[in-house]
Amino acid sequence: MKGQRRLVTFIAGTATAGLAAVAWAVPQVSLLAACIACLAVLFSEEFASRVRDDVEASLTNVVMLVIIMVGGPSLAVVAAVGGVPSFIRRVTHMRVLRVSFNFGQFAVTALLTGLVFQWIATALDASFIGPAYLLAVVAASIAHSVSNHALVAGVVSIASSERFWGAFRSIGSSLVMQVPYVGIAVLAAVVMQAASPWALLLMAVPTLIARHGLLAFQRLDESYDRLVRGFVKTIEIKDLYTRGHSERVAELSVHVAEELGVPYDQRRLTRYAALLHDVGKVGVPLCIINKPGPLDDDEFGRMKQHPSIGAEILHDIDFLAPAIDIVRFHHERLDGGGYPHGVGGEELTDIVRIVTVVDAFDAMTSTRSYRRALPVTAAVEELRRCANTQFDPRMVEALARVVERIGWEPTTDFASAEHLHGHEIPVGTAEERLVGEPAGPAAPEGLA
Repeated sequence: MKGQRRLVTFIAGTATAGLAAVAWAVPQVSLLAACIACLAVLFSEEFASRVRDDVEASLTNVVMLVIIMVGGPSLAVVAAVGGVPSFIRRVTHMRVLRVSFNFGQFAVTALLTGLVFQWIATALDASFIGPAYLLAVVAASIAHSVSNHALVAGVVSIASSERFWGAFRSIGSSLVMQVPYVGIAVLAAVVMQAASPWALLLMAVPTLIARHGLLAFQRLDESYDRLVRGFVKTIEIKDLYTRGHSERVAELSVHVAEELGVPYDQRRLTRYAALLHDVGKVGVPLCIINKPGPLDDDEFGRMKQHPSIGAEILHDIDFLAPAIDIVRFHHERLDGGGYPHGVGGEELTDIVRIVTVVDAFDAMTSTRSYRRALPVTAAVEELRRCANTQFDPRMVEALARVVERIGWEPTTDFASAEHLHGHEIPVGTAEERLVGEPAGPAAPEGLA
């Protein structure tokens, strides 16, 4: 409730600042210029492209730079109103809050960007397209990116557990992208200076070219996702008893990463790695994977090789390279007593530690061929018992907070009865899963 009030307050403050900026700017621009600028912004927003999860990217920053160069900060602020119809059309939930924030974000960012450009151009007595002028354009582009990211990071940090600087950190790659955008904006401004304000509509050409690049990125991203899901489907077709396990581990791992303030790029890696952590099971015989009841020593030895097999499978897939260590080490322990490599301590990254904890938790709270699901509270206590030796206590406590907050429930659905070949699922504890494991705090490791 407190977080919701803070979110509403932040959005209301942003929207109010935006309205104040528009009220200041309207008397300073002509109706014709305002209409043209609003149409240009509306056009760029209508062609926004989805680049990650629920985030869409447009080339409005390019359009705003052109408007600022041609008409100054006041025209850019008024142009922000042009995005409102597109915001209303695209938003499907929390409409008032999201549209209000998007409008305020556009107007405030336009004002700050325009003022930075105007101040530098005036201070350096810049002439059109001269070196000082180009410097002012570059500075304005950076100001646009920084202010835009800061406002978005503010909303993300209030609405989730992610820290502000974690949400803001992705700005580095955004600043690199400003270089071609500045070039497109300057070219459009030159055309407008040589023609008329209506030439702003010529922005359609460079905007569509740049948008094609965004769409190519989006298609590549989607192809990566399909490839990963293809791997997951292969695992789940073979492994009757852990169907849905990879998806649950991925979902919960991302929640834990958010709880710990992990930035978006690393959360995305966490999701891919969690989805693929058991891909090596395709190299384990079916008679072992689908065996009802405990495994003997030899069978368990074969099963323990699946992290190494998974790492080998992913070895030559470039975009999955950062996930390989997570796949390779997801059954290792902090004290070095895990398998198959026996590494620990500093060799286990935070993402490895997250996936390891979540993997064990989901294995304990889902019904398997060798035992029924444990209650969530019992599984969390088991993880706490093994903290500092097997699991990172930070990850365990973050997981405990997450499952309590989102109301996570044990997974009791199971493959159909005929897959058990007449065997009953034992009502067992976590310890009963580990045939061949040393006694002591290794209990949750299991065969997840």
